[in-house]
Amino acid sequence: MTKIEGKVLLSRNVVSDRGTVIGKLTDLSMETRSGKVTMLVVKPSNEIDARMFVTNDYGEIFIPFNAVKAIKDVIIVNETGIPRA
Repeated sequence: MTKIEGKVLLSRNVVSDRGTVIGKLTDLSMETRSGKVTMLVVKPSNEIDARMFVTNDYGEIFIPFNAVKAIKDVIIVNETGIPRA
């Protein structure tokens, strides 16, 4: 797998595999020992109701990294892999 610096991913759109724009990537959560990304932190778009998802105190959506299907110009995630509130 190709390695990508996290800072180049920030502000990329996060889109579900069904074509819904979830929002923009604002941060990554990582495991401190291994350095592996565990979670995407996404500022929700106006297209979705963020209350349907697990969010932080700032209303950002948490998406487990294992839901990521592809990283290109956008980050594509498996919609069923996004935890619901």
